[in-house]
Amino acid sequence: MSFPQTTSGYGLGPGEGEALWFNGGFGVLKATGDQTEGRVAAIELLAPRGFASPLHVHRREDEFFLVLSGEVRVQHGEDVIEAVAGSFVYGPRGVAHAFHVDSAEARLLLFFEPAGVEGFFREGGKPAGSPGLPPPDEQFLDRESLREIASRYEQEFVGPPLPPRD
Repeated sequence: MSFPQTTSGYGLGPGEGEALWFNGGFGVLKATGDQTEGRVAAIELLAPRGFASPLHVHRREDEFFLVLSGEVRVQHGEDVIEAVAGSFVYGPRGVAHAFHVDSAEARLLLFFEPAGVEGFFREGGKPAGSPGLPPPDEQFLDRESLREIASRYEQEFVGPPLPPRD
C-alpha cells in the first residue's frame, strides 16, 4: 500500500503505514507531518521484553503513549506508571521520560504533537525487511549514534533506561 499524502483525511488498516525496524522493535508510521500539515505524528510500536528507551527529553513535541497490549513501565520525571492495555500516559515536552517493556511483547501507539519526530525513527531505524519484530541478529545503531540523531530532532538523552522489573 502506498502511504497516503493528503491532509484531507485518510484511513489505514492494521499493519498499514511505513514499516520500520527500530532498535529491536517493529514500528509502523501511521501519521507524519506530510499528512497532517505538521500537526501530529504517530507510530505503532511492537516491542519485545526488555525494549527500553533511555531517559530523554523532547524539546519541541509532547508525547502521548497508549498501551494497546502488554505491560510497560513509563517514567515521567520522578513518577513511574505501571501501564497495561488501555493505559494512556501524557508526556509534555521538556519533561524527562523513559519506558521499558516488561511483558513478553507490548504494542504501543505513540503520538507526537507537533510532527517531525518521525524523522528520528526513520534515521535511527531501517525499512522493515518483513512485518513483525526483526530477527534477533539484526544490527542496529549504537547508543552514541542514536544520541547524535536524536539531537538533530531536539531530543536529549539525560539518563539510562529503566532497569528490568525486580
